[in-house]
Amino acid sequence: MALYNLEISDGRFSIQPNLSYYTKIKIFLAGIFLCFAVVPFVPIAHDIKFFLYLIGAGLCCYVVYEFLFLANVKIIFDQGTRKVYKKIPGIYTKTLMDFEEIRLVNDTSYGLLVYTIGAKSTRFVKNYPISEPFSDTKKGHREQLEFETTILEPLMEFIK
Repeated sequence: MALYNLEISDGRFSIQPNLSYYTKIKIFLAGIFLCFAVVPFVPIAHDIKFFLYLIGAGLCCYVVYEFLFLANVKIIFDQGTRKVYKKIPGIYTKTLMDFEEIRLVNDTSYGLLVYTIGAKSTRFVKNYPISEPFSDTKKGHREQLEFETTILEPLMEFIK
């Protein structure tokens, strides 16, 4: 499934659950372009230009944060070590839990269904999302069914 960048190889099952952030990043990049490439040529007051430049700088910081710490996050299930890792490429890899501790939690705290994993002992304290939020529409149900058949079922077989 392209939305999750699923990779299964060498005893590793990895997904990127936040790839939909790329759409928001592209929209913000368009806003940054408008702030820094178009605003200098628009005949408006200096104070308004300065304010628009500040907005552009804030958008830049937010895009860098989302790109580095949200969109590129990989959840890796390693059969060799029987552990689950959270990897931010080029920055760090964190061990989350053992395969024996994994508990699948359906989180609906914001009105949308999100599949998360958590350790059995702390499943209500810290959960890690492995899916995008699914809405209660036909499209959302179709995406949920596709996620369950393409990613969730192979994942559950992989960690047994």
